[in-house]
Amino acid sequence: MPTTQTVLEAVGTYIDSNSATLTIGTNLFLAKMPDTPDLCVAVYEYQGFAPMATFGAAAFEVDKPSIQVVVRATRDDYPTARNLAQDLRILLAALTDTTINGLRVVRLASNGSVLSLGTDDLDRPRIAFNLDCFVDA
Repeated sequence: MPTTQTVLEAVGTYIDSNSATLTIGTNLFLAKMPDTPDLCVAVYEYQGFAPMATFGAAAFEVDKPSIQVVVRATRDDYPTARNLAQDLRILLAALTDTTINGLRVVRLASNGSVLSLGTDDLDRPRIAFNLDCFVDA
């Protein structure tokens, strides 16, 4: 059965719904980070791990893509970027066995701590973390 959302869209929807300050299209973006606003979050999807195969009719049962969440803050404001990244990492790692607009998310597993990506061309700090996703295929 095809899902109605990708894991990228599901994570964006979940953050939007569970954050008092982040809204998709305003300061939360999927697969891109625009030049403005300074303080924003971008979620990217990238290759994860091989799906879990089954012996049934479906090609595989659980897909395992990965996502990266990048937080950017205003110039020279590393603490704000790091704190928001850590808060989002905790929020997403607690997500288990939830259906978001037709996509069943079994688990989002943090695969490390938050990390600095350095600054962008305007000296705005960028902090990221990565999650391995387990979703129904």
